Amino acid sequence: MARVNFTAGRISSYVCPRGKQQDFLWDKDAPGLALRATENGAKAFVFQARLAGRTIRRTIGDPKAWTLEAARIEARRLQVLVDRGIDPRQEDADRLAEAAAKQEAEEAARVAAEILARNARLMVSDAWQEYLRYQAVRMPMAHIERGKKWSPRHLADHMNLSAKGGEAKKRGTGETVRGVLYPLLQLRMADVSADRLRAWQAEEAKTRANNARQGYELFRAFWRWCGTRPEYATVTDLQAVESKELRDEVPNRKSKRDVLAREHLPAWFAAVRKLNNVVASAYLQALVLTGARREEMASLRWTDVDLQWGSIWVKDKVAEEGRKIPLTPYLASCLSALPRRSEWVFSSPAAKNGRLAEPRIPHKRALSAAGIPPVTLHGLRRTFISLAEWVEMPTGVVAQIVGHAPSATAEKHYKVRPLDLLRMWHGKYEAWILEQAGIAFDPKKSNNGLRAVA
Repeated sequence: MARVNFTAGRISSYVCPRGKQQDFLWDKDAPGLALRATENGAKAFVFQARLAGRTIRRTIGDPKAWTLEAARIEARRLQVLVDRGIDPRQEDADRLAEAAAKQEAEEAARVAAEILARNARLMVSDAWQEYLRYQAVRMPMAHIERGKKWSPRHLADHMNLSAKGGEAKKRGTGETVRGVLYPLLQLRMADVSADRLRAWQAEEAKTRANNARQGYELFRAFWRWCGTRPEYATVTDLQAVESKELRDEVPNRKSKRDVLAREHLPAWFAAVRKLNNVVASAYLQALVLTGARREEMASLRWTDVDLQWGSIWVKDKVAEEGRKIPLTPYLASCLSALPRRSEWVFSSPAAKNGRLAEPRIPHKRALSAAGIPPVTLHGLRRTFISLAEWVEMPTGVVAQIVGHAPSATAEKHYKVRPLDLLRMWHGKYEAWILEQAGIAFDPKKSNNGLRAVA
C-alpha cells in the first residue's frame, strides 16, 4: 500500500482507474488517512486502521468541505481512539444516538407542552357533545344489547338536562328553563373538581331536587367515560365525581306517590267525562285504563287500533317492535266516539303535528273540578299498576300490559302470554274501575264495533 505526500494538486487530480469501482490514495503524513475515489467521480477522505484483528474504516468527509490539514487532524484523533481500543464508528453511533435522544426528548417536551395547552383549553361542553355523538352512533346498532346502549328517551334526557334554556316552549307559553347540567358544561375540564361539583349540586338541589339528582347521575357516567378516552383521560379527575362530600349533597331518590286512589275514581271520572274536549277526555281515561306512557298513547294512530278483534298496537320504549295490548270494551267505546280527522286517534287541529300536544291543561282542570290533589300524567300510569292489585291481576300480566321489562328469567325466556289471557285480566280491571267510578256500562249494548270475545 504505497503512500504519498498529499497535496492540493494530487487530491484534485486523483481519479479512480477505469475498471474499478473505487480506489484509494494513502497519505504518508497521517497514519490511516486515505483519499477514496469512486468510478462515478465522487471523492472522500477516509480513515482505516486495525482494531482487535479486524480492519475498520470510517469516512471523514468530502475534500470540498474538509481541508487537507483538517482531515489529517481528524485522522490522528481517530488513530488515538483506536490505540485506546475504541472503535470510532461506535463513537459516531453513540453521538448520533445522543443527538436522536436529545431530539426525541425535545419533541416529547414540545408534544407535552401542546397537550398541556390543549388540556387547558378543553371545555366540558366539547367532551359532552362528543359523548352524545358516541352514544347516538351506538343506538341503532342491532348487535349491541339493549341495556348497553341508550334509548331515544335517555338521549333526550341528556339533551334536556344540558340545555341552555331561554327558548320559546314548544308546548304552552313562556321560555324553557336552563338544564341543571348547563353550568358544568361551561367549565374547563381541568377545572372540574369535587368542590365545584358539590357547590353546583347544593345550588341546584335547592329548587329542583329530582333534576339535581338525575343530573349528577348522568354527569358521573359521562365523567367516567371521559376517563376511558385517551383524548380526555389526562385531564379527567375521576375522583371528583366519587367524593363522599359530593354524594352527601345529592338528594335521595324518592318514590313518587302521585296516583289516583280508589276513592278518587268517582270524582275523577265524572270531571274528566265532563270536559269540553272529547279527545282529551278519552285520552286521560285511556291512560288510567291501559297504564300506557304519555307519548305511547298520544302517538296512537287509527291503524294501530283493531276494533274488530279488540287490540291496540302501542309503541314501546322497551321493545323496539312495540307491544300489543287488549282493547277493552269501555275504552273501545271511547275511541269509537272520537272524530276521525287525521291518522291520529287523539287528533288536534290546533296542534302543530296534528295530535294532542298538551293534555296536562285539561287534566289539571279536571283535578281541580274534582277536588283531587295534584296527580301527574305519569301518575295515571302508576294508578293502573297500583289499582290492578284490587283484581289480583298477576304481576307479569301487569308488566306485559304496561310495557315493563321482564324482571325474571322465566318472564324473559319462557312465559308467553296470549292476548286472550291478557284480555281476561284487563277486562276484569276495567269492569272493576267502572264499578268504582260509578259508571254504568253494558258492553253488549255499546255501539263500538268491538267483536264479542268469549
